[in-house]
Amino acid sequence: MTESSRLRFRKSSSFSVKPIRSWASSSSVNSEPWTLRSHGSLKLRPVLDFRMPTLANNRQFLLPLEDIATQTKSRLLKLESSPPSSLRDVRHALASEIKTVQKRLTRLERSYYGVGKSINQEVKKYAMPMKILLRMLGYFELSSVKSVEAAIKYGSDPTRYKGDPGNVNLLKELYAKVQTFIPVKFDEIASDCKKMLEIMEKYCISFYEPVGEIEVETALHYETQIRSWKRVILETLDKINTLIMHFKHRGVHYTMFSATVATFCQKSECETIPFLMLFAEACTNIRTVLSILEQWLKSDENYSVFLQNDVSDLERQKDEQVRTVREASEQYHSALFKLNQIETEYAKLFSELEHLREKEDTSEIEETYLLNKCNELEMDMEFKEGRRDALSKQPLDTDSLESLAITWDNLNEEIRFLKDSLPAVKRQLSVVKQRREWMRERRNHLEKVQKELDQQSKDVKVTSALKGQREAELEIMERTLEISRELLLHKTSNNSVAKIFYDLPITARNHKLKLPSISNGTDGALDKSCEVVVQSIGQDWMQLYRALPFFPARGAETIEKDIASIAVDGARGPKSDIAGVALARWRRHHTRARAEDLKQGLRAIRRLDLYRQVELTIHPPPVEEEPPEYFPPELDPALWPHYRDVVKLDKLIADKRITVEQLPEE
Repeated sequence: MTESSRLRFRKSSSFSVKPIRSWASSSSVNSEPWTLRSHGSLKLRPVLDFRMPTLANNRQFLLPLEDIATQTKSRLLKLESSPPSSLRDVRHALASEIKTVQKRLTRLERSYYGVGKSINQEVKKYAMPMKILLRMLGYFELSSVKSVEAAIKYGSDPTRYKGDPGNVNLLKELYAKVQTFIPVKFDEIASDCKKMLEIMEKYCISFYEPVGEIEVETALHYETQIRSWKRVILETLDKINTLIMHFKHRGVHYTMFSATVATFCQKSECETIPFLMLFAEACTNIRTVLSILEQWLKSDENYSVFLQNDVSDLERQKDEQVRTVREASEQYHSALFKLNQIETEYAKLFSELEHLREKEDTSEIEETYLLNKCNELEMDMEFKEGRRDALSKQPLDTDSLESLAITWDNLNEEIRFLKDSLPAVKRQLSVVKQRREWMRERRNHLEKVQKELDQQSKDVKVTSALKGQREAELEIMERTLEISRELLLHKTSNNSVAKIFYDLPITARNHKLKLPSISNGTDGALDKSCEVVVQSIGQDWMQLYRALPFFPARGAETIEKDIASIAVDGARGPKSDIAGVALARWRRHHTRARAEDLKQGLRAIRRLDLYRQVELTIHPPPVEEEPPEYFPPELDPALWPHYRDVVKLDKLIADKRITVEQLPEE
């Protein structure tokens, strides 16, 4: 019996119609291919009517769409209502939800295109009639609701449109389908996608926050990917409503679609009827979102594996770096030892030469004296030998013979004395020269040691810098290894999932590693706010402590005991110390301490002055920079002071602080 005959039979019969069970009613799940509406009409379910026998017991085909949506919501609500046992369970639940949404999307496409049909049959059915209708009406394109309704209006007018009425009916059918399915049918799916995004943002995280110069490449890359995925998902989901708003008001163009749909639109030559692709674009956007979510889940699953590999590599590199640091340290200490030896030798030589400085000056004078004396003796001896030779050449005379003999003897005696004295003077001169030569050699040796000392100092600086660089690299590597181990521990520990669910800090308060936290913020806003409050709160710290929130909650009696304890402990110190102790205790007991909580407490005790100070401290007003002083480029720099005076005069005249009167003509 066909569908039309069944409907005719339903209308003609006077008795109530019961749901007809299919041949698969013997299965564990009862299916009802006919469902009654409140107004008496029947709704057919072609998927159930024409299913294969092998799918008779398949729960996915027997359950209606509403039941699948209820299951999806129940799974998502379960993740929100109770803490998961592990991150693996979260990923498994999200993967199941993604598959469920994919099946719902497939069913939605089947209900839009028809059983066994796709967008190709949709284009074959509507594209050519729409083009013929546009050509006969003289329209360029059907890009907006206004243009489509106008085409339907004029196409329904026999005086305006002489073509096939079936084309107008097809346009009405397509327009009705688009209005029925977009975006109403996608709202729930998009809502589930956003809900999955919120859950993944909550659990599938990197646990990483960059700290100074320490950078974990794997964690940073994953964190960057998460931010990019989140942005693309939100933009893609919002694009569904954006396109339908464009279609309703301004119009859509095929270039607004994604690359795949735009290419198909061009290939199918449907640029003039872009609203035909709205459903395909919405489905493509949902599939893009689901693909990104699957990629996110897969990356989150591999994230711990990559972290484990990083830890192994860092441990191996750390051992090599330790050896490198040891070698650099040995080189530095060896160079430093040589430097100390050279410095000792230099100090010894310098001290020795300082002590010999006077002797060196004396030796120089003595050398000059002995050299002059030696020259004098040699010249005197040469002169006297010349006189003696001259006497020997004179003619002998009886009267002068005796005097000549005396002179001859005296000259010989003097020459003998000079010859005997000259070697002693030369020996003294030689000793003085040797002593001066030795001093000169010591001086040269001191200069050589000075050069060696300078060079060794440079070597010590180089080895010291290399040692410091290697130690800094080792410190960064150790810090990176520590952070990687912490990230791996948080990613593989089941306690992290429970802490995330209850919104508790991931790490201990006294831990050095800065992981995502809700207590202070990235800019230290709470610390700055506490400093402002401590300086000016005075005796109002008691009222402030009572007005501040606590999580977990503390009773009024416990808060009063805290105030009494703080007052007793801080009675001997200044008042600012008491306020500081009170705020420190509040931050210790309030695991979700934020600057906003402190501002809320200040408002509760009506300390608006401190509230404004805290607000200005956290959000300081922007500093307005004065524009640079302008001078005409052709103005001589020597005239700049006069130009400033002219500008000031113009401002005074403009402010009417100076009145300018025109002098009468003479």
